[in-house]
Amino acid sequence: MTGPKKGSRGRAPKRNTAQGRGGATRDTSAPVRDRTPRAEGEGAKGETRPAAPRGGAGRSGTGNANQRGGTNPARRSGGGRTAGPGGGEGGFNPATGRKSPPKVAKKPLPELKRVQLDAPPSETVFRDRDGERLTFPDSNLKRVAAHILTERRKAWRYRPFSFPLFTDKGNEQAFHFDFYIYDAEDSVIRLLLVVPYESREVWDRVGRFKRQYPMYTYELWTPERLAQLSRPRAQLGF
Repeated sequence: MTGPKKGSRGRAPKRNTAQGRGGATRDTSAPVRDRTPRAEGEGAKGETRPAAPRGGAGRSGTGNANQRGGTNPARRSGGGRTAGPGGGEGGFNPATGRKSPPKVAKKPLPELKRVQLDAPPSETVFRDRDGERLTFPDSNLKRVAAHILTERRKAWRYRPFSFPLFTDKGNEQAFHFDFYIYDAEDSVIRLLLVVPYESREVWDRVGRFKRQYPMYTYELWTPERLAQLSRPRAQLGF
């Protein structure tokens, strides 16, 4: 006997089938792998969707493509920043993540102007405060210094005694100044060291002397200082 079953009211029995938008079910829609490119462009209501641009900024984005490829566009050059036309900008160091400082060209040190001193003849004899006769045939600077002190009528002696200096290791060294200036009471008021130029070794000894004998006043007489004191109206200051 044909026809609908009794009690069905002419309808097929309901199935527990999941429905999507528009009433489409899994049975009525084709699987994703079976769809054709034309079917993918069709919407739910028969409208055609625009295809995503190739290589454009889609959902994945350029960043995801770079992540899949494992390359960073900032590091494609390999060396990072390079020096500009003037060479002022340094290169980028990937190890520290900082830019190396620019290279500065070393400027040559200025040449010191040599001072021309009018030194007395090498056979000139000088007398100290005790009347002892002294000559300085091997040093033009000492002859100029002795000449200045004699003209200004200063009581001086040449290296009458030494000062013991103790080094950082505890060793003892003898240190001499060249000219010792005395007052009327036979007290040392000034110590003069005549040097052709200031050096680290000289300042090392002078600094050690200043720390161990702070009660004495000293001066370094260089050629520049001697040229200033040789002027007619120059003042010694003692």
